[in-house]
Amino acid sequence: MTTAAIILAAGASRRFGSPKQVAALGDRTMLEVVIDAAHGAGLAPILVVAPTAVPIPELVERVPNDRPADGLSASLRLGIAAVPADVDEVVILLGDAPTVSAASIRDLVAADREGRPIVATQADGRISPPVLIERRAFDVGLQAEGDAGLRDVLGRRPDLVTPLAVPESHVDVDTPEDLAGSIEVCPGCRAVVRAQPRAETHAYIGASPACWAKFGELIGREFSDPAFGAVHRHTVDVYAAQHPGVDGRRQRQSVAVHLISICAWLEHGMDADALLPMTKRLTDHKREWPWLESPVAYELSVLDALRARSGAEHGELVRAWGADVWRAWGPHQAQVREWTADARRS
Repeated sequence: MTTAAIILAAGASRRFGSPKQVAALGDRTMLEVVIDAAHGAGLAPILVVAPTAVPIPELVERVPNDRPADGLSASLRLGIAAVPADVDEVVILLGDAPTVSAASIRDLVAADREGRPIVATQADGRISPPVLIERRAFDVGLQAEGDAGLRDVLGRRPDLVTPLAVPESHVDVDTPEDLAGSIEVCPGCRAVVRAQPRAETHAYIGASPACWAKFGELIGREFSDPAFGAVHRHTVDVYAAQHPGVDGRRQRQSVAVHLISICAWLEHGMDADALLPMTKRLTDHKREWPWLESPVAYELSVLDALRARSGAEHGELVRAWGADVWRAWGPHQAQVREWTADARRS
């Protein structure tokens, strides 16, 4: 199956006061965050329905819409009409819902459809984006009217829809206050998540409160289920290496030791039992580690690891996550390999 993305980003942003498609979320615009999620989920092509004045990355295709007053349904019709003939299905995304993740999109695409042509995210009993539509049901998408999108249309045709239950709907940004108060950008993995302003953070792990809470949810699974807990040591190494924080003695040691553990695990096959005495020796010595400039982009995060539904799947996802983090630290791999060789000999 070939799955494309249609990102609806042609709204007038009246309540926001300026084009919200280009509002900054860390080092990316809100629209770029959604595009990155679609790209990370493997969707192609990525069609962005947007005004001609809104800049978009080269990796996507613009579907021009300079008539925002025509409503969301008009953008949806333009997007569907632009889908190439060889595409089997599309995922409909909103350009102002940046908490959507690649992991959640992959879950949507992989859902058991039970023969139905539409899969829709469902939170608190309500249908909400993203929505997947197979080509045979494109005409259903064309029935949307005004600025309501697909919710009313799908509500009238439950026989066509497989709901995919999720804990909470994605944040829909309408005002600057929504952006400031409802969304966090993790400084480590760059995940964009629903804000948890009262959540705690770690003393030197460089994660946002909401991302740290997601990590807590993940290790909670590992502590409560031995099948998940088998890779707990690797989970901690990967998360810590992905969230190095700012330069400081503890941060330098954390990054070095966790990267050594990842290298020893992935390249030398050392399991948790073998890693423990080696890393204990490293942390017991008062060694001064250099600061390693951290990567700026990752494909996977704790959100991907949380997708696992079994211990075996969890192990596979943590390993893939670890491989992605190790790849991202590529400029420093030679140095880490030297440290790892020394640590294994000691």
